[in-house]
Amino acid sequence: MSGLERLTPTGRWGLLAAALMGPRPALFFEALRVRAELKGLLPELDALFGVPQLCDGPEPVDVGVHQLRLVNELARAQAPLAVRFAALMHKIGKGGTPREMLPSHHRHEQRGRALLDGLAQRIEVPDAALDLARLAIDECDRVHRVSDLRAGPIAALLERVQALARPERFEQLLCVCSFDYAVYPGHSAAEYPKAPRLRRALAAYAGADVAGLTPESALHARAQAIAHTLRGSASLS
Repeated sequence: MSGLERLTPTGRWGLLAAALMGPRPALFFEALRVRAELKGLLPELDALFGVPQLCDGPEPVDVGVHQLRLVNELARAQAPLAVRFAALMHKIGKGGTPREMLPSHHRHEQRGRALLDGLAQRIEVPDAALDLARLAIDECDRVHRVSDLRAGPIAALLERVQALARPERFEQLLCVCSFDYAVYPGHSAAEYPKAPRLRRALAAYAGADVAGLTPESALHARAQAIAHTLRGSASLS
């Protein structure tokens, strides 16, 4: 039995947290891969290597390699532990994509949630980090698809993620998405257009007059306020 296998769930989290908070977390995971031990600690991450994913470049990217670049960039930005963990986890469902579907990853979110629940049985992940990881699995792709022309889905996303009630968690989600975008070739977090767009949308959502409205009517009023704000932003750009 290896040292990793003898660790308790609390010990496994301590090891993972220490690695993620290091200056270059990828070195830890790469070392485990070389020794064929990554599968023992994080089989969900190990399964991502060799799995292709489309990007806006000419060739697909390797999901596992992408994830290690992502946690390194978040370390450079001194992101908090929960953000680093959520970022590392948010594509884990792509390791189970049927080969005939590659490089698309339909329904990876459902697979990712199931894998994260299994991981939480082996590793004692703090509630806040687990909560953010679930949110990132569910919502990162939706954040990436945000469009000025679709205010209804934006309002629904803001409501679903409780952006108004939990603004700090919302900003952490945007951080994961911004850096996920940044580590694709030719991108940077500062140029990620969805984060400022969603912040403008949230301001409009918060400012909509929904007093006395049913939840459905309130969501519609908020979507109208978002549409007005985003159209105005587009006309000024």
